[in-house]
Amino acid sequence: MKSLRPLFLQIPFLLFFGATLFLVPCHALAAGPSGIAGTALFQQFPLLYQGVMPLGMGGAFTAVADDENAVFYNPAGLDNIQDSSFKILNVSTDATYPGLFTLYNNVQSDNQLSGTAQDSAFINTFNSVANQSFYARVGNYSNYTTHDFSIGLLTNNQVLGVPSAVATTSNLASLTALSDTGIVISGAMGFFNHHLQIGGTLMGLNQMFVDIPQLSVAQVSNLQSTINANLTHGLGILGNVGAIYHFDLPLNPTIGASVENIGTASFGQAGSLPQFINAGVGLDPDIGFGRLLVDVDYVDVTNYLYYTGDSLWLHTHAGIQYQFPSILTLSAGIYEGYPTVGFGLDLWAFEINGSYYTEEAGVVPGQNPNHILTLQVAFGWM
Repeated sequence: MKSLRPLFLQIPFLLFFGATLFLVPCHALAAGPSGIAGTALFQQFPLLYQGVMPLGMGGAFTAVADDENAVFYNPAGLDNIQDSSFKILNVSTDATYPGLFTLYNNVQSDNQLSGTAQDSAFINTFNSVANQSFYARVGNYSNYTTHDFSIGLLTNNQVLGVPSAVATTSNLASLTALSDTGIVISGAMGFFNHHLQIGGTLMGLNQMFVDIPQLSVAQVSNLQSTINANLTHGLGILGNVGAIYHFDLPLNPTIGASVENIGTASFGQAGSLPQFINAGVGLDPDIGFGRLLVDVDYVDVTNYLYYTGDSLWLHTHAGIQYQFPSILTLSAGIYEGYPTVGFGLDLWAFEINGSYYTEEAGVVPGQNPNHILTLQVAFGWM
């Protein structure tokens, strides 16, 4: 166990956590977001990019970030990285399971029909999945990450469809899609013998955005043209900042906070990304064999994103991860009140990670659970 330090070394983190509350512009404390932040996609999926490994431990990563995902969750965690990795290809994908695959197959069958038969088929298909939501994502984050520094190229494409409560030919569902492409640069630094870690991320992104509140039968049957007709785009620069503080106490407790999507980054007609604060507490005990991480996060401290019918469970992420001394990592957690599980295999030049989690699409837990499978495959030097 580490020796105890004087009390004044435990204080600096308080200065940061107090300061973070003043980093958010006044509009972020208003009753509700606007632009992209006000769409169903970002009410449900507020992070620009979610890592597969953090999702396995309930999405709780703010206080224990220790890999390339730190640049999106808490860039201060780059100071916890001791080795270097270069992922030439780092592809990940998420999909609602099993509903998305079933819906896709049914829509494809409906498209083979015509006239009133097609209208009736589409209405029946979407009525059969009323009060559900369907999410899919595919992206690539090729990056070089080492102690206190990371640089990468991000491509991330997300789509969320929400069927109408009662489907009609003019309103089968709402559809929101978002595509981000750009460069991500992040750095960190440790102070007071690395007890206090502070980091920041800067992103330059090209963003394309589609928001169709009412998707008709005619639009679904010619979806590619519909998306092109409703496509907006823009360029933007935004960043994240974060801090982690390590206490010299049994079990090596940590506390962390991050501010996501800082600035007034506007993507032209595509609008703006939501800005919010996350905070967490973690444990990194010395167990002698492998490594154990525990983290509990409170997402969106200022209650900006979940602005109607809010629930404590929607903000709560908690998880545990065990890294074996060789190639295997296992994780489990709680994400918005639902269980998560994850695994990771690191074979030096090849890495595969997977997780299962449930995202609550409603404003009350249990109202509209979205069960999602994720998979990540990476090649490079790790």
